[in-house]
Amino acid sequence: MSAPATNRRNGLTTVIDMIVSPSTAFANLREGPTWGWAFLIAAVLGIIGSLMTAPTVAHVMQTTMPAQLAANPSIAKLPPDQQQAMINNTLAISKIVAQFSFVFIVAAILIAGLVQGLIMMIANAIGHGDGSFKKYFALSVNVSVIGLGLASVVIGIIVLVRGPDSFDSTSAVQSAVPSLALLVPGAKGALAGFLGTFQIFALWGTALLALGMTGVGRIPRGAAWVTAIAMLLLYACFGAWGGAQNR
Repeated sequence: MSAPATNRRNGLTTVIDMIVSPSTAFANLREGPTWGWAFLIAAVLGIIGSLMTAPTVAHVMQTTMPAQLAANPSIAKLPPDQQQAMINNTLAISKIVAQFSFVFIVAAILIAGLVQGLIMMIANAIGHGDGSFKKYFALSVNVSVIGLGLASVVIGIIVLVRGPDSFDSTSAVQSAVPSLALLVPGAKGALAGFLGTFQIFALWGTALLALGMTGVGRIPRGAAWVTAIAMLLLYACFGAWGGAQNR
């Protein structure tokens, strides 16, 4: 009965070490790739952050989406009454999705862990590392406490402090923390989404993944950094796509 308790304690310690002593966390994950506590903490923090931003996202949709939808060619060609009905229905569905976006947090952590784990396994093969999918999956989930969990809470706090009227798009809400978007004031659409991806928590998480691949799976530093940066760029491409949809 004592072994499960030890695993739970070590899992929680690994989460804390990932923030204050990453090298210790990597050593723990190499010996025992635990991710249960990390998943729970990342999910709770992500849900809290999502609930904090939901009212602002709903407000932004209410004020900006009608004009965006009206400009859509497929809607613009409809008769006025059908246009308004289509806009109202789309807006209602979007607001419901925004209010319950926290539901997708759990899936996002697991999917990211799966995708990143597979990518790191490719790097492991190329770099002749000695890691396993289980170790890289655990690394990804533990890093998500920072890249998703802490980031979501900080974004939520910033949004509450600034107020709903400070944001003109949903992508602007997600880019509330300092990022490369600050270098291009007034950037909109895909560019804003792309640059907004390079925020402090994403960069922190990228560094942890790079260092973690070396510490957990003995992947050479060069290959580890190239892989981590490639994953960040892939994430930025999704950010650009999202920004283009919310310009």
